[in-house]
Amino acid sequence: MRYKFWGAFILAFLVSATGYSQASNPMKIDEFDSINCEEYLARMDAAMIQAKSNPTSQVFVYIYEGNVNRSKFQMDGTYSVKSLPPEYGLANARIRSMKKFLAIRKISLDQFRFVNAGFRKDFTVEMWLVPKGGTEPKSTPTLTKMKYRKGKPLGFCLSCEC
Repeated sequence: MRYKFWGAFILAFLVSATGYSQASNPMKIDEFDSINCEEYLARMDAAMIQAKSNPTSQVFVYIYEGNVNRSKFQMDGTYSVKSLPPEYGLANARIRSMKKFLAIRKISLDQFRFVNAGFRKDFTVEMWLVPKGGTEPKSTPTLTKMKYRKGKPLGFCLSCEC
């Protein structure tokens, strides 16, 4: 009977020790592509909550330039979605947008690191929570170059100017 108790105790200790060692690994907290303003704001709020809940951790935001989806309202009441090449500098425009939103929310940028991570087929944002002493996640671009279209890149939201 005593051996079952100690066996369970040792097993619980090993599980907690394993969980502790994995706690230093980065954890992906979100990934999204071309989304609307409201969804972007909600996801940024969730990332800020993660940052506040883990004050010694850092949030890495990787932005990959790629095709963006544009939706258009049709006369018959439906939407059509079109995939377009990005404007040159889209990742940097989105990084400025995110920094501006954090400033509006009065969140310190010290806990956030923004990385222009390269190119993928589709525009992608990854958010990683990295504990103090943890290693920065590696970017995973899938393309070596990108075809651009003319135009000025914009942030996520036009209505709130972020």
